[in-house]
Amino acid sequence: MLTPSTLQDTKVQQVPSQFLSTAAAAKMLGLSTTLVQTLVDQGDLKAWKTRGGHRRISAESIQDYQSQANSSMTRKLKMASTPKISVVVEDAVWIESFKSELIQWKLPVEVSFFDSVTEAILDLSSHRPDMVVMELSMPLAQQVKTLKALENFNKRGKSPLSVVIVTQEKGLISSVANGADSSIQLVSGPISAVWLHAYLIGILASAKM
Repeated sequence: MLTPSTLQDTKVQQVPSQFLSTAAAAKMLGLSTTLVQTLVDQGDLKAWKTRGGHRRISAESIQDYQSQANSSMTRKLKMASTPKISVVVEDAVWIESFKSELIQWKLPVEVSFFDSVTEAILDLSSHRPDMVVMELSMPLAQQVKTLKALENFNKRGKSPLSVVIVTQEKGLISSVANGADSSIQLVSGPISAVWLHAYLIGILASAKM
């Protein structure tokens, strides 16, 4: 039998929290806590601070940010009947494993794989995809050079190439948050088949809207 107190607890559990911690918001967005804090400071996410100085971020503003990000990436894609996406991961074993899973998913996308960042960038001029998903695992200095190379590539073209970089380097994520090419999106890594599957589903869903 439900007592008044038990009923009240049940109602509380059923109502989603309107405000999330920085860590929870970062997990929801797939970003680092540092980048989430930067988004709050820039006003991209709405938040307030507790007496202890902890940020509480509006769940509604997180959802709005996700929608805007997906819409922005979709607008930049030249969505054909079968979008062409290049995936760059310097791990041949992971690529072979993902190829097998991609066949099972049966998604309406054409995916090309590269196990070399340099080879992938050189290939952009002759075989331009609709989008690039690239994991960077080299030292920070080389990641910065790669980011600059992609920015320069976008500046030379008539329309910028949509790029998602997956990295564990907080320094690189901060550089994008502080004004890098808006067509390049950074996500806290490492990359996984589960994440990439969810991302592809999101892109395809946004394209149909």
